[in-house]
Amino acid sequence: MTMTATTTPDISAIESVIIEDILLDGLDLTGLGYHKDQIGGATPLFEEEGGLGLDSLAALEVAILVQQKFGFKVETLNREFFEANCTTVNVLAQYIRGRLS
Repeated sequence: MTMTATTTPDISAIESVIIEDILLDGLDLTGLGYHKDQIGGATPLFEEEGGLGLDSLAALEVAILVQQKFGFKVETLNREFFEANCTTVNVLAQYIRGRLS
């Protein structure tokens, strides 16, 4: 599913795309034993304990997949961007919704 600025989806729809299309399929977290019901809006992306424990390479893959799925370019992919916009699934969804509005 590709979403664009012509229709601004709600947060739950964006979270579903992040979880299903980006994390489970794009990063193949399903192959690592994760299931859709284990990941929600409050799931930390980078924390090892209680989160997905993604590394910096996975972070870049997430950013690329976000750009492809939602049709916009993330201008600056640096530590500050990830710390501000990618701490949890919901925080990332809020960032995406803001970009699509």
